[in-house]
Amino acid sequence: MNEDLKHELDIYYETIKEGRPNYRSCYNSFLEYCSKFSEYSLRKLLEETITISDIEMACIQYFKNSRKATSLEAIQRFLTAIDQFFKYLKNKKIVNSHLEDGCRRKEVIHRICIGLNEELEQKIYLPFDGKNELKIVEEQIKLLNKNNFYQFGQSVIYRLLTNYGFKEKIIINLKLDDFDRKKGTLLINFEEEGSISIHLREDIFLDLDRYCTLHKYQSRVHLFTKSNGISLTPDSILGTLKGRMKRFDIPNFTPTSVALQGVAALIEKGLTIGEIKILTGFETQKIEDVSKYLLTDVDVEETINAKLSILKNLGVPQQTILANIQEQYNLSPEDSKKYL
Repeated sequence: MNEDLKHELDIYYETIKEGRPNYRSCYNSFLEYCSKFSEYSLRKLLEETITISDIEMACIQYFKNSRKATSLEAIQRFLTAIDQFFKYLKNKKIVNSHLEDGCRRKEVIHRICIGLNEELEQKIYLPFDGKNELKIVEEQIKLLNKNNFYQFGQSVIYRLLTNYGFKEKIIINLKLDDFDRKKGTLLINFEEEGSISIHLREDIFLDLDRYCTLHKYQSRVHLFTKSNGISLTPDSILGTLKGRMKRFDIPNFTPTSVALQGVAALIEKGLTIGEIKILTGFETQKIEDVSKYLLTDVDVEETINAKLSILKNLGVPQQTILANIQEQYNLSPEDSKKYL
């Protein structure tokens, strides 16, 4: 154990423990991770040695050692705790250039989730939206055989997923008759909610129309099929693209992660969770995971203020408002009061 780090964490925690009792386990886990740097001086450790990669590994270790850490909120809690500690250190003229942009960032959360998901009982769902990964996918889509209905169909499906966020079973179950080539609409059927008809973007409509013209099996039942005309399976929805992503060592390219990219787009357009559930077929947990993943600290401030304005106008009691924002955004009682 690095005794100097322990001493500094204890001093800092004494100043915040009334408002942030759940940070103790975060700092204990961070301290445990840093035990391998026990021979380093405090300044060398905190200014030069610790990198964002170390923070990610420490967060993964925090999950492994804590029964309560099971959700995206726990990742945000850990990263926020580390950010707050390093802000405190900055006031003491201890500055880490690796962490100056903060730890609670989308790309950091994404890498942590990829490292955790195989071990979690409740998987954290995030969109496929890394800049480099997206660039590779777009390049590979251009290389697909545009005269092969199955390969061209994957480019159409990819755009349906990224624009509308359809759950994979919606793509699999689409019937040929659900696509109205005259009106440019697609009928989306749900098991319980009934069905809705959506007007496709013109470019997507034109490509889907071309896909139907190209298709070898014109009398098929389903809109999208495998190359042999048989119904799609989850593995074959983006079969060619998935194979190519594996060659680029991009394992998290799945119909679900691509569709959640579409869910993210719908969230950014302002659709509610209920509306997104109706359109995409996704469960509330997946939509909420994406929503929380998209929030930066600045977004949190803006979102809280907007929601509080609505709650106040509805006459919701102050204590109820406080409890709501503390729980949803992992705020201390003191931090939440500034919004009232």
